[in-house]
Amino acid sequence: MTQCMEDIRNHTLAYDPFLFAPGGRQTTDPLEAIGTDYDTCRTYCGDSSNSFNWSAFSPQFTGWLLPFLALLAQLPYESDGTWHDFMSLMLTTGSPLLAMYSLTLTILNSRYLKQCLDEAFPGESVRLGALKKNILRILKISQQEPFQLENLDAYPNEAEGGRLKDVERHWWHEAQIAVANKERRFTASLAAQAVSVIIAFSFTWVDAFGSEHIGTTVTAFGLATALCWSWVAIIVLGWFFAGVSISNHPISEAIRQASRLQRNAKPRLASFTAPEELGYFALSRRIAGDVERAGPLYNYAKAFVWTYNVDHLITTLHAHILRQQGTNALSPAPSAGATSITFPEPIPLINLPHSTGAGAPTIAASSHLSLPEVDPEGENKSSYRYFHSEYLGKIGWKRSVRQRMFWSAISAIVLNTSTVGAAFWLDFLTPSIGLGCRSGGILVYWMTSYIVWLLMVSSAWISNHWSVRAAAQHIKKDRSPGNLYLLGAVAVILRLVGKGLAILNSIWIIMHCLFEFTGFYNRCFCLTNRGTSPWLWLDDATIRSLNNTQETWFGLAVLTGVMCMGYIAFMGLWTRANLQ
Repeated sequence: MTQCMEDIRNHTLAYDPFLFAPGGRQTTDPLEAIGTDYDTCRTYCGDSSNSFNWSAFSPQFTGWLLPFLALLAQLPYESDGTWHDFMSLMLTTGSPLLAMYSLTLTILNSRYLKQCLDEAFPGESVRLGALKKNILRILKISQQEPFQLENLDAYPNEAEGGRLKDVERHWWHEAQIAVANKERRFTASLAAQAVSVIIAFSFTWVDAFGSEHIGTTVTAFGLATALCWSWVAIIVLGWFFAGVSISNHPISEAIRQASRLQRNAKPRLASFTAPEELGYFALSRRIAGDVERAGPLYNYAKAFVWTYNVDHLITTLHAHILRQQGTNALSPAPSAGATSITFPEPIPLINLPHSTGAGAPTIAASSHLSLPEVDPEGENKSSYRYFHSEYLGKIGWKRSVRQRMFWSAISAIVLNTSTVGAAFWLDFLTPSIGLGCRSGGILVYWMTSYIVWLLMVSSAWISNHWSVRAAAQHIKKDRSPGNLYLLGAVAVILRLVGKGLAILNSIWIIMHCLFEFTGFYNRCFCLTNRGTSPWLWLDDATIRSLNNTQETWFGLAVLTGVMCMGYIAFMGLWTRANLQ
């Protein structure tokens, strides 16, 4: 293909080709010509690509793509098994927007948690400060693992006068230690891999913008690949700053460890793993879906339930501590300039008529349907507890959940546009300017990541709404579950389609990069644009068009670098200032 283009430009073939100068005007001067039309290219060169050249493929693959693929190994998977770890990788690669959204939402949730604790426990005492620190660390990590609350209305035991006993304070301390021991830290392996990626990528950039390669199309398309994958560094370092656990079930392990050391001190807090035989299904799939999934990536789906658990637990502890201090007020007077948070009354729970009585064992109430407890002999006690119907509509949407979701979405969109979007515009503005195979391939990846994000977030919202409706219908003894089943089926379908598209999108972006490096796109169809004056770039070595082409490359590269480094620095400083 390259030799054929040179022959067309130099008039060495027995025909008079249509040649174009910069700006799209026709010319007969081969030294001025930079392009020809698609029909001339296809007629005399065919539509085949260049043959595979290992010496060209190897430096591009190892310099532009391999460092980011290696960095994917540092993502915090920690889900429920190999398959779900694989899905975490596919969802992250297939929709960087979803991963950035989940990361930002996790950080904003942690900030919300700290605000709640500061408002609920404004005292400066050492014991109160230690309790706040312990609760903050535990509930921050609890975003990673689904958990539920037992009946907190009976906690602490009224026989103790509603006092938070020292042994229970010690329980929180021991649980916090267990969680802290499992927190992910900046290990030597992560540091070594990060440094190697930075060094390799820096050498590639220096070489790309050196005098020998500056202005070449190989540099342009390799740079577009790097911009397209630069989100990996943001997400890997972002999860480090947000704080995640290296354990699949950090809360379960913390509860077990603290309860072994502090007998009879366990608060009504439990990890949530619903028995499969008691699950709620639509289309043979669990309706709850990613709400029940462990792992940081799935935090986007657990925001509703997590917010309720945080509100309920802090409100209850707040009320009991104030009662211990001799006051009945549920909300302390906010300090001057402080954001006022109104704490609700502890949510009342009711027993359904078929309950076996007050002495029957009960299981924790959660924003999803509570499940009956099964005793060691396997007998189903059928003792349910549900939220009172007047509170059902508030679950998952109380207090700034929508606001945190909105700002998480804005942040994710800006970062996604600064990385994948910048890669698209770099390919789009590189001659021949317009939508072609290279820019079109990235555009498909970019738009599909938006679709996956919308599908997964919508599925999580519908799943949460389904749980509220299901609980309300059960309380009202509604025997017409048709609409409820349809709602659950929609949640399942959206989730399955979203994950399927994420897998396909992950495969596509890898194939797109390989097509670029192997020369598959070096064919007439991919090197031309179907505009009013389609033309093909002739010179594969040096761009001799408008000077602003190189300025565009440099500008987009600087934009992406500044956004990535700025976001990482902001997260590091902001989390240190707000979450410590």
